[in-house]
Amino acid sequence: MSSGGSTWRAYWERDEFSQMKKAIVIKSLIYKTVERFSVKGLGFIISILLARLLSPDAFGQIAIVTVFVNLSQSIIEGGLGTALVQSREVDDRDYSTVFYICMAMAAVMTGIIYLAAPLVAGYYSSPEILSPLRVYAFSGFFSSYGSILTAKIQREMRFRQMMVCSLAATIISGSLAVAIAFAGAGIWTLVVYYFSHTVISCFAMMIAVRWAPKLSFSLKRAKELYSFGWKMLAATIMRSIYSDIRSLIIGKRFSTADLGYYDRGQQFPMVITLALEEAVQSVMFPVLAKSQDDKGQMRGIMKRTLCLGSLMVFPAMIGLASISEPLVRLLLTDKWLPCVPFMQIICIAQVPFIVSTSNLVPIKAMGRSDIYMKLEFFRRAAMLIVLIVTVVFFHSVRAIAYGYALSAWLDVFIVSIPNRRFFGYGVWGQIKDTWKIFAASVIMGAAVLAINYIPISVIFKLLIQIFCGVAVYMAMCRILKVDIFMYALDMLKKLFKGEKLD
Repeated sequence: MSSGGSTWRAYWERDEFSQMKKAIVIKSLIYKTVERFSVKGLGFIISILLARLLSPDAFGQIAIVTVFVNLSQSIIEGGLGTALVQSREVDDRDYSTVFYICMAMAAVMTGIIYLAAPLVAGYYSSPEILSPLRVYAFSGFFSSYGSILTAKIQREMRFRQMMVCSLAATIISGSLAVAIAFAGAGIWTLVVYYFSHTVISCFAMMIAVRWAPKLSFSLKRAKELYSFGWKMLAATIMRSIYSDIRSLIIGKRFSTADLGYYDRGQQFPMVITLALEEAVQSVMFPVLAKSQDDKGQMRGIMKRTLCLGSLMVFPAMIGLASISEPLVRLLLTDKWLPCVPFMQIICIAQVPFIVSTSNLVPIKAMGRSDIYMKLEFFRRAAMLIVLIVTVVFFHSVRAIAYGYALSAWLDVFIVSIPNRRFFGYGVWGQIKDTWKIFAASVIMGAAVLAINYIPISVIFKLLIQIFCGVAVYMAMCRILKVDIFMYALDMLKKLFKGEKLD
């Protein structure tokens, strides 16, 4: 193996990681990554089928509905699921306490949305969303129960079971949605898809985990969990509002069709980045939480997460931006071509997401929800300023997308500030560790983009672009001597040979 691979092997085997169960961590990360990409991949295929059957207006309408439901679910869960994972010790009474709190909050939020639905439908001049919003609001009961089961799975590192549950929920709910789409159900197709996925996933995890709430409640533990959870809730709400406010603005100032194109455009890159983000956070958060007293060990895990994540995310996003037009033509048909510019812009915006994720997880794991909340406030304030400027000075959906991309890149410098103080690993150290990966990805993207000008059929063009992209990227990683690339190749060889990873 090359010196680069040897460097990373030596780094992995240093004393700072000697007490960690490396094989368990890697296996859990593999299961979780496979689960997320399998689920997102299946969901992506289902969304392609639905996009062929439904109009852009239907996707724009459901985008408005999900904004309010997602915000409601964030308030219901109250950051308590994260608090359960972060706590050093948790018992059945803690899980039951969180369950009863979440059920009470679900009843309150469902009632609020049910009563407010006519106002929302009237504000957006879309009476079609009234009943779907009311029905979808009831999913909060199941999502909150599911968040508790997810916390238990994460603490116990039982990601194989989560993979099976998620895949089953996606297949069943997706099949049901496609069936009723053929019957002309319109927006109800998407409501049934999202609602049934939440319900089926919840019950599948309940059977797998074999946990049910007990008749037990601790006010003391509720206060202790909320001391961490409410700050996480505040951060989550700020993130949710910022993420969804663009959809609300587009849906109001423009049309539901414009919102549908924007939503489709961002879905392609989000399938990849959200899958990886959830995999990284689900596995590394409990691992880091158990290592929160060892800053050197946490720094090492953070560095590995950042480099391994960048190795996948950078080329995926830049490559996807380069093949966006032929990909949309092939998968969604020409009626969805207006979403191509949004897909390209969001891809560029999502390139640095792994850097933000890698910086935020250690802060949560240390239990510093106060810093996490403050950091989230400054991040979202800066992003909101950029959004306001694009909305006020430019009457364009594309300008809103460009503003989001600018905010995402500026965010890298903000989120890295605390980790420079905690671990001595700031933005410049992170850039030093990842710039070669970024350079290899940009060169690959340029090569793939040039193929777009070859006058051949769409499917052959895509095949050539994918093959060329992989070949150029791997070659550039070797030429630039990307250490983590050689390390990853060595790990993959061991996996295929069935050898131990530790």
